[in-house]
Amino acid sequence: MSIGRRTRKVDISMPTNFEHRYHAGFDPVTGQYHGLPKQWQAIIGITTNRRGRPRPMVDPSCITPTEIAKIKTVVRGDILQPCH
Repeated sequence: MSIGRRTRKVDISMPTNFEHRYHAGFDPVTGQYHGLPKQWQAIIGITTNRRGRPRPMVDPSCITPTEIAKIKTVVRGDILQPCH
């Protein structure tokens, strides 16, 4: 460990040979994605005939079930004696 020396800032170069191939988006009015390649549509389950709300990315039936804690009644103070 050297005292008084500054570490050199790492230079990160710009991307090379970058190609912008897709411009995708989501229309909240229709609930449809647009501009996705067919492979991506298959991953998220989009079909051209499908209408309505998109399916979730994760199947909720695969999530580990948990037990719901019992409801406890909390009583603060004595309800028989009015406060003065």
